[in-house]
Amino acid sequence: QKALTEYLENVQVGEFLTGTMSDVRKKIPVHSQEDRNNYKDPTQVLPIPPPACCVNKEECTSKNDCIDWQLRYKDTVDDLIIRSNIHSCCGCQNSEGVCTARFPRMVVPITTVNQEDGSLQVKKLEPMINNVSPVVTYLMRCNTDVTSLLSGTAIKAIVAYVSDYVSKQSLKTYQIFATIRDIL
Repeated sequence: QKALTEYLENVQVGEFLTGTMSDVRKKIPVHSQEDRNNYKDPTQVLPIPPPACCVNKEECTSKNDCIDWQLRYKDTVDDLIIRSNIHSCCGCQNSEGVCTARFPRMVVPITTVNQEDGSLQVKKLEPMINNVSPVVTYLMRCNTDVTSLLSGTAIKAIVAYVSDYVSKQSLKTYQIFATIRDIL
């Protein structure tokens, strides 16, 4: 159980990697012209691959390169989340002023497992961003939403969402499962 929650917390995050939203906003260089000239918008450039890190840590000569890359990676992911994954409730409020996208989301300070039914709530510290996978965000350089599909209901909901999004018309449950069967 502990290994599974640690794994999920590493591949799915609902917060920034290097601090709070205000901490991350302060790091993005937009204040002086010199900062803006040296800054590269991460959505406009390709990801930088990691250096070849050593297997034998004691003989490693590129250890600092790996550490530097990991720090830049985290800063880049945070920059991408700021640019692409913050919900602003623009045009998605109903007549009562409630966000139809269900924001702000519930903050979950620690990952918990309900011992009675086995349900899992993964840690999420930022109410205005969806969960993301840092690796997917780093590679894709755009808005990415990630969720764990831990039940049949969750799988059906996401398949319906994707099919609605792609086709812009509802599919019947039997059509969804027939499509999945055909693909597999």
